[in-house]
Amino acid sequence: MSIQPAIVTPASQLLEQHEPTKLNGSLSHAPSAAPRRRKRKSKTKSIVAVLLLAAVLIGAAAAYWYTLAPKPQRTDLILHTTRLEPMQLTVVERGTLESADNREVTCRVRAGTKTSTLNIKWVIDDGAEVKTGERLMEIDDSALQDQLKAEKIILDQARAAWIGAEETYKIVRSQNESTITNAEIAVIIAQINLKKYLEGDFQQSLKDVDGRIKLAASDLEIQRERVAWAERAATRDYLSDGQYKAEISRRDSLQVALSKVQEERRVLNEYTKVLEVTTRENALAESKRALERAKNEARAKEVQAESDRVTKKSIFEQEQDKYDDIEEQIRKCVITSPQDGMVVYYVSDQSRYGSGSQQSIIAQGEPVKEGQKLMRIPDLRHMLVNTKVHEAMVSRIKGDAWKPTGFPDVLRASLLVQPDGLSRMLNMQVMPDIRERFRDHEMQKIADGMRATVRIEAFPDRVLQGHVKSVATVAAQQDWMSADVKNYQTMVAIDESLEGLKPGMSAEVTIHVENTDQNVLTVPIQAVFGGVELGLTRKVFVKTPDDQVLERNVTIGLANEKIVEIKEGLKDGEVVVLNPKAILGDKAKTRQVIDNPRGGMNGGDGKGKSRGKSKSGFDKSDMMPPGMNGGGAPPGGAGAPSTEKK
Repeated sequence: MSIQPAIVTPASQLLEQHEPTKLNGSLSHAPSAAPRRRKRKSKTKSIVAVLLLAAVLIGAAAAYWYTLAPKPQRTDLILHTTRLEPMQLTVVERGTLESADNREVTCRVRAGTKTSTLNIKWVIDDGAEVKTGERLMEIDDSALQDQLKAEKIILDQARAAWIGAEETYKIVRSQNESTITNAEIAVIIAQINLKKYLEGDFQQSLKDVDGRIKLAASDLEIQRERVAWAERAATRDYLSDGQYKAEISRRDSLQVALSKVQEERRVLNEYTKVLEVTTRENALAESKRALERAKNEARAKEVQAESDRVTKKSIFEQEQDKYDDIEEQIRKCVITSPQDGMVVYYVSDQSRYGSGSQQSIIAQGEPVKEGQKLMRIPDLRHMLVNTKVHEAMVSRIKGDAWKPTGFPDVLRASLLVQPDGLSRMLNMQVMPDIRERFRDHEMQKIADGMRATVRIEAFPDRVLQGHVKSVATVAAQQDWMSADVKNYQTMVAIDESLEGLKPGMSAEVTIHVENTDQNVLTVPIQAVFGGVELGLTRKVFVKTPDDQVLERNVTIGLANEKIVEIKEGLKDGEVVVLNPKAILGDKAKTRQVIDNPRGGMNGGDGKGKSRGKSKSGFDKSDMMPPGMNGGGAPPGGAGAPSTEKK
């Protein structure tokens, strides 16, 4: 509606219009204009009044529209009222069934230089039921049989050489004993000779000389008396001069005899004794040296004979070990079941995911290698679920707590303390079998892991109780489609028994990680939006009592696959928008959670493969508070793949 402006006539024109008209030189009066002026003035006032009324009406309508008039409601928004409720933190993953007592059967046959390859001669069918000790596989042992025959000849030669060395050693020891005994007797004889001379021969000679000296001295003394008598007798002429001289000559002869005997005593003491003592002492010393030489020579001969004996014995034992080892390898070519159960051919993770080296096929005629895992014998009475947990939650999950019992050390010590080497060797051969038989005694469980519930795909109406058995310390290898996702292998034991469970069945595990002690304020996880760069801060849309929708910052806490804890920013009873994307459009960073009739955060392909994302495609670690990813990083921080919808 347009309003035309009023036409204002100038006063001069109005005067001219109302002046009297001159006709023929005289004044003539026109008709009166007063009624017309009044008419125009009333018309102008009416127009102004109409305009004012229209402005008032428009203002009143605008005020009514913005204040009192009912506004149209948005039907595209999904609303939710916040409330206080207890919160349970769970982890839901998919996995496959395995046996809790899963005995692995490996190839323990060692391929030597003459047997570069080992081929399967016969193998039991996959999935067959077996009993303990039942035959599972036979490996071709023809090359090992040839080695055994050749080794038998070498072993016999080594045994003969060892027996000869043993006899030589005995002969050498006997000869050494005789030689040493003779040398010891020679030393004793030399000692006796020395002692015999000093205490016998010398004393006897000395006494003999002393006796003869005394006798000579006595004869000399008597002769001297006779000379004195002869001298007196000759003076009186009782004796002739000849008789007197004869007595003197006899006295001189006895004097010489006495001197001779005295000289003999001096020679005996000064020379003969020294010579004899020196000779006998030298003989004694020489006999002692001969004894020492005999001992050294005997020791050298014995050491040489012992070394030869030990060497021959060592060669024999080595050849015996080789022979026994070949026999053991031949026995290992027949593989038997370690327990009752079902045969499951082993398939490595590399082969399953199509990466790494491919393992040989388990079939007749196919080659196998030492240490290769061939099959598993699961005990179907005790089952567990092999699943993978995302790295954001792995630090929260605890498995069984164990402590070592020391049984292997005691067993090893008892087997090694044996009187002979043969028993020791036999015990070392049976040691692996004994440890396999008593491996349940190596560790003692002191506490169970976290509680878990298991739902089997084949039995969807049955929920089984279980607990976390173990959590891997290193990340599991992933396929190339999810190489950036770090998951950790987790074993969940099923505490209940259910007939019909078989390895390989798909299962869904719910691990009950943590419960809050009191009610907390929660909102559905899809109501929260915002990127990981905000840390613990996220955003929600809140509907106010006056029907306005406002954006508000909130601080999040714990979260599970459905709800998230709000620590700050909201109050109990406030209304939030569950689909903020309807307001933000394509720029929203939202979490769209699709209801899963089985529950869970992880999607799956029905084959137990965990993709690390929810069924809607978002990264579940993005809603985890610090500490839940093991490092205190903000939700969805470093290391968590970003899969946000933008």
